[in-house]
Amino acid sequence: MGGMTRFTLGSALAVTALTIALTACQSTPHDGQAARSAPPAGGASTDEAVYVTGARPGDDACARVVSAIGYLELSLLPAGQEDAQRYDGDVRGRFGYVRGTLAMYGPHLPASLAGPAATIEEVGTPLSTADTDPARRPALLREYRDASQVITSTCPKP
Repeated sequence: MGGMTRFTLGSALAVTALTIALTACQSTPHDGQAARSAPPAGGASTDEAVYVTGARPGDDACARVVSAIGYLELSLLPAGQEDAQRYDGDVRGRFGYVRGTLAMYGPHLPASLAGPAATIEEVGTPLSTADTDPARRPALLREYRDASQVITSTCPKP
């Protein structure tokens, strides 16, 4: 067999699968460029970033923000239990989702909600970060709850 390399069937299959996976990764844009390059519904500018899957820039801002707040609430302990709240990847990710929703729709909320939206952004950043000091989290969560309550009680109900 002088100088020939032998591959087992398993090795050949693994190399083939890896080649297919790498080719697929290189051929599909994963940075959101494809979504932004398509003409948006309603004639909105293509320069507007989309932070929420399935969202369109022309969607009702109050409805989107209230929905994101409700989605986060599903993972939070009831009010008054802020000291016992855990901040696993699910909770931190949902805070990130609320922040992304506010980045996209916050400027379109009623002007009276600019303060509460800014508060949520301010406290949502450390609440969505894994390395935030656990001792700070309960107070930040209380601030978030106060601000989110203002938004959910002010936005018109459908």
